[in-house]
Amino acid sequence: MYRDHLVSLLKRNVKPALGCTEPAAIALAVSRAQEESRGDIRDVRVRLSGNIFKNARGVGIPGTSEYGIEFAVALALACGDWHKGLEVFADVNEDAVSRAHALLDAVPIQVGLCDAEENFFIEAVVSGAQGTGRAVIIGGHTNMVLVERDGKTVEEAAPAVAEDGKKSAVTPILKDMTIQELRQEVEALPLEEIAFLIAGVPMNYRMAQAGLEQMPGLGLGAALRRLMDEGAIEENMVNKVRMYAAAAADARMAGLKMPVMSSAGSGNHGITAILPPYIVCREKDLDEEKLIRALALSHLVTIAIKEFSGPLSPVCGCAIAAGVGAAVSVAWLLGCDDNQLAGVINSMSGTLAGMLCDGAKGGCAFKLATAASEAVLCALLASQNIHIGHGQGIVSIHPETTIQNLGTISTQGMCSVDKTVINVMLADAPRAAAL
Repeated sequence: MYRDHLVSLLKRNVKPALGCTEPAAIALAVSRAQEESRGDIRDVRVRLSGNIFKNARGVGIPGTSEYGIEFAVALALACGDWHKGLEVFADVNEDAVSRAHALLDAVPIQVGLCDAEENFFIEAVVSGAQGTGRAVIIGGHTNMVLVERDGKTVEEAAPAVAEDGKKSAVTPILKDMTIQELRQEVEALPLEEIAFLIAGVPMNYRMAQAGLEQMPGLGLGAALRRLMDEGAIEENMVNKVRMYAAAAADARMAGLKMPVMSSAGSGNHGITAILPPYIVCREKDLDEEKLIRALALSHLVTIAIKEFSGPLSPVCGCAIAAGVGAAVSVAWLLGCDDNQLAGVINSMSGTLAGMLCDGAKGGCAFKLATAASEAVLCALLASQNIHIGHGQGIVSIHPETTIQNLGTISTQGMCSVDKTVINVMLADAPRAAAL
């Protein structure tokens, strides 16, 4: 009965993304605002919620050797194309980078934190010699809720409206489903309706291969491969997943100009949700249908958890959302029953719930490697009926309640922690101040 809703949800939340999604979302707003401005650019003002600032400050910009918010803004002015969504930087080349550097020198760019209640807020105001454009994104990376030209509304949409412009009952339905119901629905979905998910496999695997070959960023993936070659760590399924996830994060966080398939609005979530079930299918010689259904399960669990924890949160979504999704999908591939699927959710939640999000950056490679490999390990243990039992810490008798507990901890219990993390980062970012 949920078929159409789940397929629609997958199509909206599983999309290619070029570069880290927070700088891309900022660039999207800037590019849209620029289109409504007229004449030579005089100045740009960008206001961000703390979580957007946190995730955009230290990450590489695709196709460049540059990092950070100001350069993302300048590059958006130089070559950004808002029509391409999260692939707004698709047209980056050497000339565009040179123009972005020139704009940084010539145009005042102010980046500040806002007092908006939303934890996902981006406002870009581009002032030209003959007019001013303004664009506002709330609640999601591509959810443009307001576009203005000289203070007059050009486009407007409610924050709760989906990216296709249609209100949807998909999310509450997903939140109300049990893991058993979700698993049953995924097994029954017509294969042709979810076959598009397979496109994320070569996309994210290519990013991992680039990380291994070019050793960008921290080079964690390549280092793990050397350790396996030297015999220091075993070359098994868990460590292979750890290596590929790390390598993909190395490449993506360093700004390699390659897309990845995202999940729930995050490229790193996509890496975590996709690579573990793919590597397990490859190691176990499972067929493509199994892989496609595993991917659907991984993405849907990820999306469900994000509905409780929020699009951006104080805790690492690659651990508590995509990591749990990957673990459930791998456990399903291993033939686990519903009780064992519940067990893997509880084990992942009880193990990784405390992993902080301190912004997108090179160090995320360690977090993705941990989440992805722990997903496979917890699935293997669950297949042996080894998992964290209910009543132990945040783990409940029902996995759905455990997921809700994760959301409560993220949205209520760790708000002060998140503010402290952002304040620590602000102390090292003098150009970012309240506007």
